[in-house]
Amino acid sequence: MFTKRILTVLLAAMSIISAVSAVFAATIEEQQEYFGVPEPAVKCVKKPPTAPRRIEIENRKGIYIIRVPYERIKLIRPHVTKLLTFNKSVFDALNVELVVNGGYFDANNKHTVSYVMIDGETVLDPTKNESLMNSVSLGKHLDEILDRTEFRVLDCGGEMRFDIQKHSAPASRKRFDRCRIVHSLQAGPELYPNLRMEEEYFVEKNGDKVVRDSITALKKCARTAIGIKGKDLYLIIATVKHKVTLPELAKLCADLELDKAMNFDGGGSTSLNFKGSDNMAYKNFEIISDKKKSARKLKSFLIIN
Repeated sequence: MFTKRILTVLLAAMSIISAVSAVFAATIEEQQEYFGVPEPAVKCVKKPPTAPRRIEIENRKGIYIIRVPYERIKLIRPHVTKLLTFNKSVFDALNVELVVNGGYFDANNKHTVSYVMIDGETVLDPTKNESLMNSVSLGKHLDEILDRTEFRVLDCGGEMRFDIQKHSAPASRKRFDRCRIVHSLQAGPELYPNLRMEEEYFVEKNGDKVVRDSITALKKCARTAIGIKGKDLYLIIATVKHKVTLPELAKLCADLELDKAMNFDGGGSTSLNFKGSDNMAYKNFEIISDKKKSARKLKSFLIIN
């Protein structure tokens, strides 16, 4: 009797075990459907690297807008010469992709009026220009002149970045953004987001009357400007076929939605040479302020390769 009861209990237990096993024997698909188990994550597939975007040039009836993609730039730095030199002469001698005119200089004594830094060292220093520093008319405005806007190439923890700031501004504006200035090329004024003609003492007004306009900022002239949009660089060249004032140039920078922009030396100094390695429509392209006979010898340049 006792043995029969034990046997009955064992048979009942086996039935329960069999039923439970049947539930867990369901397929993985059924369990996922029932319990809502997500499918395995899709593995990331590495895409092949894309070719760098090429340097593009847009001609707006005599205003050239040159977009230089960040990933296209292998080398960017200022270049200076002891004697004044044509833009094309630098272009031919260095055999680089692009050369554009840079900062200001004194046409009389050939000395710089703009700071230039290369590899962390100041190579052109306007404070060593005696004509500038001893000028009676400019004496009370030297602080504004020496602190004009400059284009910078920064090393931020091994990452190359570009910036446009006044000369006295620190390289890093954020607490943990460790940057150092590798190269800089000063000219001015800042065009965008703020047009600083008076703050940098290019224009002086007495009330509504303009009493000083040192670079014909308010008249239509050939111009050279540089801007930053994201990581890309923009060069804007206004030729004698489409002269602009600085306020008009600032408006163009706003229309292009640049992050920052500044003016380089312009007028007769406006010069650009472009090899066009990956843009055959502009192969060996050259811009000068007017005709070849009017090309001006310069002191400083920006080179891109």
